[in-house]
Amino acid sequence: MNETAFLDGIARNIVALLARQGGMTRSDIASALNLSKGRVSVITGQLLSQGVIEEYAYVPSSRRPSSLLRLHPKYASFIGVSLHNREASAVVIDPNGTVLAKTFFERGDDYETSIRRISDAVTMLRNECPPGTNFQAVGVALPAYVSMDKQVCVTSSVLGWDNRDVSAAISREIGLPVFVENDTNALAVYESMFGRMRHIPAFVVMAVGDGIGVAYTVNGSVHHGEYGGAGELAHLPVAQSLSQEPPRPCRCGNRGCLETVSSSQAIRTRAREVGLPPNIHLISAKAREGDPEALRILHTAANSLGYAAASLIQILDPSHIIIAIEDDLLHGVFAAALRQFVEQNLMPSFNRPERLQLICHDTLVWATGAAGLASRKHLFGAC
Repeated sequence: MNETAFLDGIARNIVALLARQGGMTRSDIASALNLSKGRVSVITGQLLSQGVIEEYAYVPSSRRPSSLLRLHPKYASFIGVSLHNREASAVVIDPNGTVLAKTFFERGDDYETSIRRISDAVTMLRNECPPGTNFQAVGVALPAYVSMDKQVCVTSSVLGWDNRDVSAAISREIGLPVFVENDTNALAVYESMFGRMRHIPAFVVMAVGDGIGVAYTVNGSVHHGEYGGAGELAHLPVAQSLSQEPPRPCRCGNRGCLETVSSSQAIRTRAREVGLPPNIHLISAKAREGDPEALRILHTAANSLGYAAASLIQILDPSHIIIAIEDDLLHGVFAAALRQFVEQNLMPSFNRPERLQLICHDTLVWATGAAGLASRKHLFGAC
């Protein structure tokens, strides 16, 4: 199968556009790239004959139906690995985001074990796919601060890694290019390429689990900041103003960070301290029953997270802010308190209810986002 390397100029732009936007007619492509329809027809004809794109559906028209074009599913395949959870996940996708194979594995307690298990999972997935599958690159999502070149884990308090060249270590084992990314940024890539934000130019993703991450996407690309550390909202010092208790130490070395109040781990820790079961489902159930300690814990966590979300909305003015939380927090006291706090702390001109979206993703989404990162790096050299 042909590789993107042989494409140049307009052909490469068309491939990149279809990777970003999905199905488009030739007229759509001509309009988006400011080209004549004739020129687009010639180049898409070449791409069709080379197996890079395919016609897969038709749009009704009063004159002649227009065919929708997309990247050919067999043009290239990409592997994504996520260490977002202790039970790590890995997937193979085609250029359109369809999952072709998947697996789960324990991520390991040390760097060497994790690298070996990632390499083993990639090898297993490659063996499961049909012969001739055109693997091009691998993306790895880490709960970490990642270098701008997408090669090095600069630091991860979750994994205990510092200045580890993850890309080189895995690439040596599997023989494919490897790109690493912060896990919340990978989730934003998923939303931008394959999810509900595919045609939304500016949006924010907040991911709340044992840690808290934020990614801001503008015009299809994640904003990384000057050195790659944009989105470290977990260490915003909010607890002193929103919590009645003294600020607690954070794993970053400071005190009173958002993560020490609003993360799932923080909620479980506070529940254990007051004699409640350290289980999000049971804490939420207790809050619905009116238990004062459960209500206090969830309201404090929701208000602190709401403060951060409202601040992001008024600073960045995104069209949407997606907050990914555990399913047991998605309905009930926590979600209601979060929405209420955000609405009460926004200027009227910013207060649009549809802007805030609370969701719960399955674990494969993080790996699919990592595969999407590999796809974007391969297809148009950006993420």
